[in-house]
Amino acid sequence: MSTASPDALPPVWFSKNISPTLQRIRQVKRSGRYRVLASHTSPDAGYLGAADHGFVEPPMPSAAAYLDYVLQTVQKHNIAALVAGRYAAHLAQHRAEIGAAGCHLIVPSTDPASFERCEDKAHFYQTFAEHIPMPETRPVQNWPQMLAAARELEAKYGSACIKPACGIFGIGFRILTEGDDLKYFLSGNPLRLSYPAAELLFKDQELPVMLVMETLPGFEYSIDVLARGGELLTCVIRRKLVGLGNLQTAVEHPQMREWTALLCRELQMDGLFNAQFREDKHGQPKLLEVNARASGGLPISAALSGLDLGLLEVDSHFGVPLGDLTFAAGRRVTESQEVIALPAKVL
Repeated sequence: MSTASPDALPPVWFSKNISPTLQRIRQVKRSGRYRVLASHTSPDAGYLGAADHGFVEPPMPSAAAYLDYVLQTVQKHNIAALVAGRYAAHLAQHRAEIGAAGCHLIVPSTDPASFERCEDKAHFYQTFAEHIPMPETRPVQNWPQMLAAARELEAKYGSACIKPACGIFGIGFRILTEGDDLKYFLSGNPLRLSYPAAELLFKDQELPVMLVMETLPGFEYSIDVLARGGELLTCVIRRKLVGLGNLQTAVEHPQMREWTALLCRELQMDGLFNAQFREDKHGQPKLLEVNARASGGLPISAALSGLDLGLLEVDSHFGVPLGDLTFAAGRRVTESQEVIALPAKVL
């Protein structure tokens, strides 16, 4: 750990992002190698209090306005590296301008197009289906198409499911069933939707592109990945288990690691990102999606591997030797809630 005064350390700025930012900030600050700044559009964001300096980002009318704000903030605080969440794809298009201001831009990919490729799952499936096993999928935009595709896949695989082609956090995902809406509602199961209820919801509606897919009943895997310049540096393959709470274990899976390395190369990944797989009824893992961002499960991967992935990401951009990135699989962990004190005042 460095003994330098915090003011003498290179400032690293974490802009508005999702929940795992708290642990990333803690890891980077604990190293003693950096001074950490953090911002969010809300003063109530839990991770602001973990930084050396927290501040509120102003409302922005556009991505272009946000770029101007970033450049001004980089100059004002002499930022050495920006770990960007908000408008990450747009900032990636302007990497040269940010670099000219003396700041490393840390986002999941060096290729701005990769953000859109990951966001549009219909296009993503078409691109990678020849290289990585995918669930059989039909893009649809109205109820008759959805019903026909669902019945076709149900006849072939036993069950069909739907989700928006663009979206995060599994929002809009439902497994289609013949009935029992009340039973699922009363039992707290939000993931089932009957065909009659789906018809009421979707019939005569102009829909965004939706995906109808085979339902995958096997183990789910979430892979937290650290890449640099399109190269896989390390990854934690988490298998989600049935048990009390969010029980997970780290596993070794050479084929899944090989597919992950392919994704790093093809998408020119350059930081932390996440890939989701699930097994079909035969135990074959199939790729569900790639998230061009650090996942909410990043703290679980850190606990399973012992690797400070957030710190490693920043170190990789400063040329700090990363050391041994291997770890033994097999550890099991679960989650518990944490209460976080907010700073008394955030400017």
